Amino acid sequence: MERRDFLALCSVFVASPVLANTKLQRTPSQAEGPFYPVTTIPVRSDLIIESDEVEGESMNLVGRVVDTQGNPISDVRVEIWQCDGRGVYDHPRQPNVERFDKNFAGFGALQSDERGQVQFRTLFPVPYTGRPPHIHVKLWQNQRELLTTQLYLKGKTGNEWWGGSERDLLQMDVNKDGKGEWTTQFQFVV
Repeated sequence: MERRDFLALCSVFVASPVLANTKLQRTPSQAEGPFYPVTTIPVRSDLIIESDEVEGESMNLVGRVVDTQGNPISDVRVEIWQCDGRGVYDHPRQPNVERFDKNFAGFGALQSDERGQVQFRTLFPVPYTGRPPHIHVKLWQNQRELLTTQLYLKGKTGNEWWGGSERDLLQMDVNKDGKGEWTTQFQFVV
């Protein structure tokens, strides 16, 4: 065996354990915000009640929950909530809550499947009063909170002083699919 072949073989034995132990960076947490729903968030994948009447454009959000090794985690409750297409939340502390679009549910939850996946149909997020477009997310396993965060449109993370650089890791790359619908994916590492 030549020296370079021997060194190449040795590097496989040294590099493999190192690569196998490479951990994914945990998804950063963000503030829950003042408009976390006050009622139990129902299990529902489709937050758009009336497609023809809702203000705004629909968006498919596929989430995947994994551990730091990249292994899927099933049975994680993934909750999302956001403002409607007018920038109004369905929440009693929201000023002008009576303007909330009743064609949009505002919040929903799903359990991750064996692949760690959930899929929601929601609205393409819009900005409102000094906030960039975003979707709030909370993950639970049994009664234990795993993560509370916010997802932002790529390149539109805002500049609030309290937002932090972690927003760079919370960006959704939203594109139109073959049917002309907005779609995005996000991997939650917990």
